[in-house]
Amino acid sequence: MSAQALAPEYPRTYRAARWVYVLTIPVGLAFCGLGVALAFPLGGQAQSAGALAGVTLLAVAVAAFGAWMLAAMLRSKVVLTEDAVEVHGLVRVRRMARADIAGRRLLSLQYGQKVLLLCAKDPRVRDLRIASSMRTDAVWDAWVRALPDLDAQEAQALEAQVAGNAELGQTPQDRLAHLGAAKKLANALNLTTYAVAAWGYFYPRPYGLAVLALAVLPWIAIAVVAKSAGLCRIDSRRGDPRPTLAIPVIIPGLVLLMRAVLDVGVLDIARALIYAAVAAALLTWAALMSDSAARERPWSALLLLLLGGAWGYGAVVLGDCLLDSAPGENFRVAVLAHHVSRGRNTSYHLQLDRWGPRSEPDDVTVSRDLYAQSPPGSTVCVHRGPGALGISWFDVVGCGD
Repeated sequence: MSAQALAPEYPRTYRAARWVYVLTIPVGLAFCGLGVALAFPLGGQAQSAGALAGVTLLAVAVAAFGAWMLAAMLRSKVVLTEDAVEVHGLVRVRRMARADIAGRRLLSLQYGQKVLLLCAKDPRVRDLRIASSMRTDAVWDAWVRALPDLDAQEAQALEAQVAGNAELGQTPQDRLAHLGAAKKLANALNLTTYAVAAWGYFYPRPYGLAVLALAVLPWIAIAVVAKSAGLCRIDSRRGDPRPTLAIPVIIPGLVLLMRAVLDVGVLDIARALIYAAVAAALLTWAALMSDSAARERPWSALLLLLLGGAWGYGAVVLGDCLLDSAPGENFRVAVLAHHVSRGRNTSYHLQLDRWGPRSEPDDVTVSRDLYAQSPPGSTVCVHRGPGALGISWFDVVGCGD
């Protein structure tokens, strides 16, 4: 058989895998049907022209979203030629010549999905993104494998940099062993963060220990980055093979914020926010000092500051409450009403009568058990503490009668 007979035929067209159609078609049709369903019942109940217009707009938007999902799925395809690749979307086609491609990267997304990035030699040109759900063949695999692997190049460059860094050991082997140890430590700290976050979110018992673990994890991660001599990053840029510790820096603060909002009533919110801002600034400063790469990206620093605010508020409010040793004050308060808020998370609320510093009835979030034990007309006990940091707080509990 001749070489010409073995040559692949171009152009070659690739579409999404069958499972994408199986998932997308029912969802798209469901949105279209929901739009129609909203238009008739709600439209018939509209009492004014403005209400009718609003209902119509909502119905059209929902149906249009479903239609967009279906059209985008049917239109989406990748066309490969010997010297170029085209990505067809709903309204546009992006083409990148093989001669203009600097190399390829593999970007990991949520739920195990991956995206192939074809990076242009011209930094002003956006990467070409191709989903891993695309059905390909051996011709496609060979075409892509022939492109430079930028992820592998950067990993090799890092290894060469580490091997030549005399601060990390006496021999190149010792220095590379430090890189391997840094990766193992980062993985262990990331897994520990997920476990502690689940503990603090679902069952924080003993409570003080769970809060303490969440509060110190970001500082442990920052210390690891500072001691790693550049082997670990707070938040590495895409393609950087260094292990990143963004998870233990960010996730504990989000859980602390949730616990503070659900578990503690703050009476002096202004002081709490001021202290939280100071704590967030301190955490962000420490993170930036530990990672020189983060200092070079202003947007990364701003994001760290914003996310650090969650840690700051949670740590300040919970620390103020847990470390408060003063006797405080206790009040018996009547329950005026109660309700359940359902959404992404379910929360339980009591409307309490006036008490202490509260001159008007107030809605508070309580546990499910306390909600079940406190129907309208019953009483609950409210404990008010001055706060270890001077941030007055309160907690609602059963009176135990």
